[in-house]
Amino acid sequence: MTTQTKALDFGKQANKEARQKKAISLVLRYIVLVLIGLVMLAPFILATLGTFKTDIEIIAFPPKFFPSTWHFENWVKVWNTDVGQGGTFPRWLLNTTFLAVTIAFSQVIFGSMAAYAFARLSFPGRDAIFNFMLGTMMIPGAVTLIPAYVLMTKLHLINTYWSLILPGLVGAGSIFTLTQFFKSIPRDMEEAAFIDGASHLQTFRTVILPLARPAILTVLILQFQSMWNAFLQPLLYLNSPDKYVLNVALSIFQQQYKAQWNYTLVGAMFNAIPVLILFFIFSRYYIEGVAYAGIKG
Repeated sequence: MTTQTKALDFGKQANKEARQKKAISLVLRYIVLVLIGLVMLAPFILATLGTFKTDIEIIAFPPKFFPSTWHFENWVKVWNTDVGQGGTFPRWLLNTTFLAVTIAFSQVIFGSMAAYAFARLSFPGRDAIFNFMLGTMMIPGAVTLIPAYVLMTKLHLINTYWSLILPGLVGAGSIFTLTQFFKSIPRDMEEAAFIDGASHLQTFRTVILPLARPAILTVLILQFQSMWNAFLQPLLYLNSPDKYVLNVALSIFQQQYKAQWNYTLVGAMFNAIPVLILFFIFSRYYIEGVAYAGIKG
């Protein structure tokens, strides 16, 4: 066997060992990812299985993974819940959807306008106003809770949807996210639009907004999720059963001497499914928007 043949055999053996190590590393990586996924999904799986159990079976010890008898009627009972005064589960779902969609779209519309002004226009005090707006993000919500409630009382907006819609029309977080994205957009197409005689409004509508779709969808998803999961403000401002949102309405299953955990879990599933569907549909745009938001400061 010549030296060249030995070198070729050694090279083949080294390549084979490298491929084996790479395959083993890939398998181990997939196993770790699967285990992590199972750990993250475990609470959701347990909650889903709990919707088919009785309330006694949920708190029984030792706990059972699967229900002894599958109670599909739990979903029907929760959907048919009626506490009077128009307080039904479909009504609560409609209220939550209406508020979440209204606030999400208003945040996108007004936030994108303000972001365009901060990112593309020059006017006196722009940086000072922008920094002041960022400063408002540092104030905890608990600090403004009582003043906001007093203001809504003076305006006679308690127990109306306006008490939630007006404070949520625009937010500093949405403006900041969109501003950072708008700053990352090259000015070439914008300048070409100005040369063609386009106004700021036309440029904003036809050039900036189409390019900012990932950031806009990111803000839309975040604001929709925020309002959908809101609890404290709806609890304070909405008093009538026909105006409850889902998170507040779930408290009717927690009575003084008994908690109906199976019905609570069913309501929680109804509450979680729309947000999960929305996230999975637009997850690509969400990740892209988050990545672009931090490109420029």
